[in-house]
Amino acid sequence: MRKRIILTTIFLFALLLTACSSGVPNEMLDTTWEWQQLIETQPAAQSVIPDSENYTIVFNQDGIYNAKADCNMLSGGYEIDGSSLTLLPGPSTLAECGPDSSYDLYVSLLGQVDGYEMENDRLSLTFGNGAGQMIFANAGPSE
Repeated sequence: MRKRIILTTIFLFALLLTACSSGVPNEMLDTTWEWQQLIETQPAAQSVIPDSENYTIVFNQDGIYNAKADCNMLSGGYEIDGSSLTLLPGPSTLAECGPDSSYDLYVSLLGQVDGYEMENDRLSLTFGNGAGQMIFANAGPSE
């Protein structure tokens, strides 16, 4: 029994140490990030996101993200290594949001994210090996 307690304690300590040293900037965590702009390089284009409050993402300290994609909610895991970011898919609601929704585009781009940059209360998620950027604004602490 004592051996089990010691092994459990070591495991929990290692898990805590990994979470604390994940390299995630504190200003990125527990913040609601609102999708404001899409910048594509092939072909070159910039788009402002209508109804940006309907497209958000929150990175939690436990390595899980939660996102709002118009009328749907999704979540999954994330991994950061330096400036590389990978979003791992998880559960999602699948309601039909209507013909003007950017749900499909948003979810598709999140699945292609391969990096990030932080600058002046802005989060840029890069995707497709340089194919573009999703620009997010800080919308305040997550609820």
